[in-house]
Amino acid sequence: MMQVQSALDPAGAGSASIASLWWFMFAIGTVVFIGVMVATAWAFVRHRRATPAAEPLAFDKRVDDADDKRASRVVGIAAATTVAILIVTFALSLGTSRANARLATEDGAEIEIVGVQWWWEVRYLDSLPSRVVRTANELHLPAGRSVRLKLRSRDVIHSFWAPNLHGKMDMIPGRENTIWVRADRPGTYRAQCAEFCGLQHTRMAMAVVIHEAPEYDAWLESLRAPARIQSDSLAIAGAAAFVRLPCAACHMIRGTDALGQAGPDLTHFARRLTIAAGELPNTPANLSAWLANPQAIKPGNHMPNVSLSPADLSALVAYLSGLQ
Repeated sequence: MMQVQSALDPAGAGSASIASLWWFMFAIGTVVFIGVMVATAWAFVRHRRATPAAEPLAFDKRVDDADDKRASRVVGIAAATTVAILIVTFALSLGTSRANARLATEDGAEIEIVGVQWWWEVRYLDSLPSRVVRTANELHLPAGRSVRLKLRSRDVIHSFWAPNLHGKMDMIPGRENTIWVRADRPGTYRAQCAEFCGLQHTRMAMAVVIHEAPEYDAWLESLRAPARIQSDSLAIAGAAAFVRLPCAACHMIRGTDALGQAGPDLTHFARRLTIAAGELPNTPANLSAWLANPQAIKPGNHMPNVSLSPADLSALVAYLSGLQ
């Protein structure tokens, strides 16, 4: 079950420090707001109760001088308080940045995330090129370990934001940005693009799955294996159709003749929680609807409508649904 996407429900050290800063700013803002409203109400009531001046001018002048001095003191105190609040907030912001910087380690794992209109490419890096593995639209992390996320964009400016784990970081074409994250609470969370990147910006989401460390290691090792294909006749027909149709020109399935690089890697597609970058749960019915007309589900995406016969559609659904 996916947890509520919220920066106020931290699941890691980085998000916890950001949440603490937010609660401090919220408390200060609330106190300031209440103070301003009380002062405004007091001034309004005081003005309504005031009576027209009937005393000599000299007396009015003395009253005005006293009011001016009182007002000057109030303004001075308010200005000094504002400066103090800004200084404290700035210091706490620096402390939050330092706390997040301390997540970096010498031996932390590295994962590269590439933003594409409108999906995510995820690469689990390794010192051995043969062990680098590519997947899409899901990020898996080990609990209790710091991980370096290398963020890039293939086309326009995107922004990676997993509120339960860290703050936002832009993904800029031609530039690599980096953040360190450490997840402490296993579960499934939601990340999204936080920078307007085109028509389907709001439909560019990603599941973030936090495993216990041993479970993560086993999962990553299994991801490096070629796809395990079902042996029934319909799935076998789907494998042949995948290579025969335009699918293989854009998508890769390791261990097969499908070597496309333009679209998401589908090697272990059946393991994924969603289709179309978080748009639909990964079920055979939703997969069938997506393959039949992807533009109806996510208009403007780069997957073209392919005229599939009913037989090819059924075979492709059986094949892709069996890619464990």
